[in-house]
Amino acid sequence: MDGARTGLSEIVPLGDEQRERVRARLRAGHGACPACGSEDLGIGDALFLGFAFLSEPADAYMVGLTCPNPSCPVTYTGIRLRASEFLDQ
Repeated sequence: MDGARTGLSEIVPLGDEQRERVRARLRAGHGACPACGSEDLGIGDALFLGFAFLSEPADAYMVGLTCPNPSCPVTYTGIRLRASEFLDQ
């Protein structure tokens, strides 16, 4: 993946290696569900943020996270990462 922007909103499907890089970033930063504290978050796809948020770095993405705890009041959340932190080089 070269990170080329192909449209106004780019959803980037992540592969296994990219998801593992996100997991590593979560572990390094003590990533957990903000509502219940679960650390077993499911990792979804990434959304390029640069088109919508001028205050974000040009290579910023939001990676979707899902809490597996059925009683969690906040099922979906995300983590902002730069492309170099999880996408292929």
